[in-house]
Amino acid sequence: MSGRGKRTADKSNSHKWIRRFTAVGAASILALSAISAGAITAINNLGKNIQSIDTSELDNSTNRPMTPIQTDTSATNLLIMGSDARSGKGNGGYGYVAGERSDTTLLVHIYKGRKSAIVVSIPRDSYVTMPKCKTPSGGYVGPWTTKFNAAFSVGGPVCTIQTIESLTGIRINNFIVVDFNAFKTVVDSLDGVQVCFTTPVYDPIVAGVGGSGLNLPAGFSTLNGEDALKFVRARESLGDGSDIGRITRQQEFVSSMIRGVEQKGLLRNPSLLYSTAYTVTKSLTTSKEFANVQNLERFGLSLTGLSPKNIKLVATPFVFISGGNVGWTAKTKQLWAAIKADKPWPAVKPSPSASAGSKSPKPSPSPSVSTGLITPPESITVDVLNATGKTGLAADAAAQLRARGFIIGNVATAPKKIAKTKVLYSKDYFESARTLAYSARTKLLKQDGSLGKRVQLIIGPDWTNARKVTLAVTDANNGGDGNGINAGTRTCSAGNNRTK
Repeated sequence: MSGRGKRTADKSNSHKWIRRFTAVGAASILALSAISAGAITAINNLGKNIQSIDTSELDNSTNRPMTPIQTDTSATNLLIMGSDARSGKGNGGYGYVAGERSDTTLLVHIYKGRKSAIVVSIPRDSYVTMPKCKTPSGGYVGPWTTKFNAAFSVGGPVCTIQTIESLTGIRINNFIVVDFNAFKTVVDSLDGVQVCFTTPVYDPIVAGVGGSGLNLPAGFSTLNGEDALKFVRARESLGDGSDIGRITRQQEFVSSMIRGVEQKGLLRNPSLLYSTAYTVTKSLTTSKEFANVQNLERFGLSLTGLSPKNIKLVATPFVFISGGNVGWTAKTKQLWAAIKADKPWPAVKPSPSASAGSKSPKPSPSPSVSTGLITPPESITVDVLNATGKTGLAADAAAQLRARGFIIGNVATAPKKIAKTKVLYSKDYFESARTLAYSARTKLLKQDGSLGKRVQLIIGPDWTNARKVTLAVTDANNGGDGNGINAGTRTCSAGNNRTK
């Protein structure tokens, strides 16, 4: 077979390889969930939608890792692949880079019993050794050391699977690939997916450089398919501009989509279920087993006990090396070993047993989420003005706010006295103002278009002190630290504090 394989359903569309993690992560997990109800009418029509890839090169290999016999409760590994190719219906307009690379790849391990899962994002810039792979022309390339995403460029999904299996010792049981256009359609079929930014974000399109055109305020926004694609593609102007930072935002999106499927009651709505399943199956390119809709349905049914709170998303542990690449570490090997052994990651540490006669430790209180706040003080620059006439109060308040994590700008005397402490903000920085007002113990907030990115605290005679801020969401930017994101928890990605 050719390295990329051959679509058996539609040869004219053979160039339409899955486009990127967005479609990949979100649509594929949705596909598994959507089909899992089993009450899908016109099932034969759905089956005709799915396209498969010739995997004979992989299937005929004799040196693949061992795997448990696959049953409805056995542990299993699913690989979800994406590509940065821009060709194909609905995929134009996202840049002009030639060729295809797997910008992000997800290894989904579903634990024995199929009640929990871990989703591992493999950075595209991982510097690894790729095994010998077959090319589209029928020749062979490798082994050679290069970026991980080159495997897809050289030999498509089959070479990517061969690379992962040779590096990890983990057998890939099935795979799914999806394109940009399919992702947009799936998001729209769900009436959008909710995302969250801690501060405003603007990612302008710059010719010859990049950019997605994403333009969102701080807080929660429900995105249609086109804007959702911008969200998961944005990179250059957010965080450090690396693919690692983008992985975290993509994980946050997938988590939200999983929660959305559950919250919208997709599996309890036959009409919505069928229309979504029809859309998803039209977008699927899969292994031969999943190309059979009855097999795909049976697989989905085996996941009905898999709750979002039991799905964890992590990035492959890494260190930065030269040339913008990342290298894998001893911790990475531990991750692969845990998955291969069907063990939790990170490893669950046993609680120390209490000595006889000792008191049981009191459980730690859960952090309060009643504040509704999403923007951390570390993202907020505050100008502090003293409007009381009491000397030194602005400097004291600034010191307290700095100790709580806020960035302090100007510290000065207000032009006139006020009766009560208040916070001023520009329209795009309301969420920042809410965080500051909470810490300052005031409910007086007023919009002032002249302030720009900074918020202003004007201290009145009612000022007492700055209290610690408790956020209502988890910061999604784990940066590959191994702790990961729980799909059942709402998260907020860091914005870039820019507006259009």
